[in-house]
Amino acid sequence: MYFRPLSLTAFSCLFLLTGETASARPWTDVQGRVIEAEFISHDAAAGKVKVRLANGTEPLVDLAKLSEADRTWITDHLRSQEEAQAALKKNAGKTVSLKSEGKEAVSYHIYYPTSFDPAKPPAMIIVFSPGGDGRGMLGSVKAACEELGWIGVGCDQFKNGVDDSLLDPKWDEVLPAIEKTVPHNPDLLYLGGMSGGALRSYDYAEKTLRPWKGVLAFGGWLGNKEGLGSPDKMAVARVNGDNDKNANAWIDNEDPIFKRAKANVRNFTFPGGHVVAPPQVILEAMRWLKEATVPGNRMPEGKRHEMSFAKDK
Repeated sequence: MYFRPLSLTAFSCLFLLTGETASARPWTDVQGRVIEAEFISHDAAAGKVKVRLANGTEPLVDLAKLSEADRTWITDHLRSQEEAQAALKKNAGKTVSLKSEGKEAVSYHIYYPTSFDPAKPPAMIIVFSPGGDGRGMLGSVKAACEELGWIGVGCDQFKNGVDDSLLDPKWDEVLPAIEKTVPHNPDLLYLGGMSGGALRSYDYAEKTLRPWKGVLAFGGWLGNKEGLGSPDKMAVARVNGDNDKNANAWIDNEDPIFKRAKANVRNFTFPGGHVVAPPQVILEAMRWLKEATVPGNRMPEGKRHEMSFAKDK
């Protein structure tokens, strides 16, 4: 199909096309001028359509200025969205298991709270266990997710003793899969895990460009990190048993690192060793993470949808 070049006046003088977006489609106005853009939303009351261009801008376009074929497409698309949302809403209160589509085929388990409404996506926490049992780790935070109305996701295959060169591609594949298949608020993203899973949470909060809001660390530590490149003002809930000598031994050394990273850290202690905390303590820690969350995505413009591992920079 031939695309005519547009002047700056095309579609209400709102933009100049510089390329194609990931899910772009051609749009034609009543004068036959064509652009490529991704559909974002439709405001029926205002008679406007929001689209995303390749340069990241999201202009509003008058519905009346679009071709009849585009208006029909919007109607059909919105109907499909409603049907999909109705199907997803049936997952409320359930745990659903999926796999990423790719050579890594990472299985992940999603708990949707009973309050789940895909039209009002909630916060989401992704958790890891040291043994790669994502479903088991999800089970530990499930009650707290239900109480807070959060979505919980547990990822399999991420376990201690496996080199990062093998696990990073799995994360590179499964995170976009989770973001695509699980309706959630992209500005309310959290990570968590037990022991090596907690360390993995710190690693991915640092390596992956997302507006991470916090980390829930059970018996965790920063390893040999001398700094932490996670988003500023990230909340960190350290949840250690009072007899977890290894994890507790790291606290004093790590406090200055968290301070330099502008992280908001709070310690939660319970009677026990190197184990996941009791449900009530988990709820207390996650409730604090919610309260300590700083609004906004705290990321440079255009970085929200990128993913880049530090070692590749």
